[in-house]
Amino acid sequence: MAMSARMFYAKRRNSVVVPVHPAISDDDEEDDDDVADPDYVPPSHNQDIPCTSDTDPSAKRKRIQPVVEVLHENYSEDSEYSEDDDDNDGDDNVQPAVQAQRPRRSGKLAPRPTTWHKVDLNNTALPEYQHSAPDYIDMPFQYFIRYFDAQMISHITYQTNLYAAQKDINTTFSTNENEIMTFLAILIYMGVVELPSVEGYWAMETRVPQVANLMSSKRFRLLKRVIHFNDNTQIPGTSDRFFKVRPLFSFLNNAFRREPQTPKQSVDEVMVAYKGKTAGNLRQYIKNKPDKWGFKLFARGSEDGFIHDMVLYQGKTTLEAHDVPLTPEQIVLGATSQIVAVLASTMSSLTTTAIFADNFFTSMELVRYLRDQNCRYTGTARDNRIRNPPLKSIKEMEKKAVPRGTYDYVTSDDGILAVRWKDNRTVTLLSTDMGVEPMSSVIRYCSETKMKEPVSCPAVIRSYNANMGGIDKSDMLVHLYRTPMKSKRWYLRLFAYVIDVSITNAWVVYRRDSKALGVNGQSLKDFRIQVFRGASGQTSAKSSTRRSSSSTVESLTTSVDVPEPVRGHRSHTPNEAVRFDLSLFHAPVHAKRQTCKYCSRKGNIVRSNVVCRVCKVHLCMNSERNCFIEYHE
Repeated sequence: MAMSARMFYAKRRNSVVVPVHPAISDDDEEDDDDVADPDYVPPSHNQDIPCTSDTDPSAKRKRIQPVVEVLHENYSEDSEYSEDDDDNDGDDNVQPAVQAQRPRRSGKLAPRPTTWHKVDLNNTALPEYQHSAPDYIDMPFQYFIRYFDAQMISHITYQTNLYAAQKDINTTFSTNENEIMTFLAILIYMGVVELPSVEGYWAMETRVPQVANLMSSKRFRLLKRVIHFNDNTQIPGTSDRFFKVRPLFSFLNNAFRREPQTPKQSVDEVMVAYKGKTAGNLRQYIKNKPDKWGFKLFARGSEDGFIHDMVLYQGKTTLEAHDVPLTPEQIVLGATSQIVAVLASTMSSLTTTAIFADNFFTSMELVRYLRDQNCRYTGTARDNRIRNPPLKSIKEMEKKAVPRGTYDYVTSDDGILAVRWKDNRTVTLLSTDMGVEPMSSVIRYCSETKMKEPVSCPAVIRSYNANMGGIDKSDMLVHLYRTPMKSKRWYLRLFAYVIDVSITNAWVVYRRDSKALGVNGQSLKDFRIQVFRGASGQTSAKSSTRRSSSSTVESLTTSVDVPEPVRGHRSHTPNEAVRFDLSLFHAPVHAKRQTCKYCSRKGNIVRSNVVCRVCKVHLCMNSERNCFIEYHE
C-alpha cells in the first residue's frame, strides 16, 4: 500500500518579523557600552514570570523547558501578580513555561463570613479638589527641577565618574553637574525633534544646531556610554533586580509624594517599552497593552495624569525591594492587593481619598482593609474574588432577552456594595465610595436599530469611568514625546522614562497653576522645549528673590545678541508667563529703531531703539514715557 509522504513532514509555519522600534531595542550601537562590562544582567528567577494571560510567545519555541508546577484554577487571588483580562477567555488558563506556585502564607486569615442585603450604599460625596492658586507661574524648567532636582543630578554625576574609574583606573574622563544637565537637555530636545539616528543631529545634511551647538557628537556618545546611577560594587548580595536604577526611582517617588494629591486616585499598570534581550525576564509581555513588551510598573496617580508613586515589578521580590515595607495587616492580603495597599500607604490623607482600580487588584480582603483604614475604594472585580454575593449570574445577564442597562446590586453588612451591570458585556464592581443612585444614562449604539440610544447607568459605574483613567492619561502624555534611548544596557530605557515622567508631571502641575490663575498654559510640546532651554542654560533659572550683581547686569546689557524682528512679518508677542516673570532679568538693550509694542496705536505710531532682552519687543524708554516698566508691571 502506498504511503503518503505528508505523514513525515510537519506543516510549514509562516512567520512575520516586525521591525523593532529603535528607541526601545538594544541593537548594537558603536557608542554603546558592552553588555559584558561590570554591568550585570538581572538574575533570572523561574518563579518570577507573572501573567497567566500574558505568556511570552517566544517561550513556546524554546527547546529546553524547566520543570513546570501547574497552578489550580482557583489560584488567582494569591498568585504572584498574575493577570487575567477576561475570566471567560480560555487562553487565560494557559500557564507560562517558567512559572511555579507561590508558597502559601501561614498567617493568611480565613475569609470573613459576609451577609448581603438588598440596600444601596449611601455615602456623602468627597469634596472636589481645589488647587491653591500660586502667586505667579514659574518657568517650565523650575517645574521640572522640582522632581528631577539638584540632588539627583549630583548623584548621577558622582556615579558616572565612579563607574568610569571602575572601568579604567587610569581614565582621564570626568564630568560635572552642568555637563550632565546639558546631556539631559539634549535628550529632552531629541524627544520633540526625532531623527532616525542620533548621528543625524550632528550630520552635515540633517544637523540640528539646538543640539550640535551644545555638545560634540563624540562627547555625547561618551557620556551615554558611561552614564551610571548606582555603585556596581554593591551588587553582590542584593535581591533588587532593578539595582541599576533604584536610586532614580527613590528620588522620584519622594518628590512625587510631596505634591498635594487629589481626592480621586487610581492604581494601574504602566509598561515602559523595551524589546531588547539583555534584561532577562524583567522584560514582560502583556497582550492588551499598546506597548506589549517592556518593563512593568505599578503606579498611583490623580485623574489629571499626575503620578504620585511607583512600584517596579520584579517578581516575588517586588515589594521586598520597594522603599515602603509591608505592614502585618498588608502581608495577609493577596499579592496584587498588596500593591494597592502599599501605594495607598504613601498617601497624605486616607480619610478624604477614594482609590479606583481594575479587576487585576480588586478583592474583598483589599476593600475591607482599605475601609478599615477609612479609605474608600471602587474597582471592577472577578467572580472568584467577591465571595459569591447574591447577584444575577453573568450567564443570566448576558442573555439576549436581557436589555443593556440591566443591573443588580447588594450591600454587605459591613458596607461594601457589589453591583453587576450589563453594557456590551457584563461588569461587576465592588465599592465603598458610591452607590447605585442617582441613576443616569449613557449613550450607546444599538446594532438592531442602527441608532444611538440612552442606556441606564448606576452612579458608581459613572464614577469609576470618570476617575480610573489617570495612569492611562500619564502614559499617553509620555508617549507623545518620548526620549529616545537605544542601548544595549537595558536600564537606560528606564532612565529615559524617568526624564519623561518628570516632564509630564511637571506639565500637569503647571497646567493646574495656569488654570487657577486664569492663564492659558503652554502645550506639552512647548513646555518641553522650554524645559530644554532652561536645562541648556538658554533661559534664566534664578528665583524671584535673587538679584543680579552689577557686573552681571553690565554683561547682560552689553553682550546679549538680540535678534531683530523682520519688517513686514507679524509682530512677536512673548508668552505672558515670561513677560511678567520678575525672576528673569528684563534688561533694556539698544537695537535698530522699530515700533513700540506697548503704546503704538493705529494712526499714532511711536518708534523706539530699546528692546527687552528677554521679551524681544521694542519699548519706549525716554524722558517722556517709560513703556518698558509699564509693559512688565
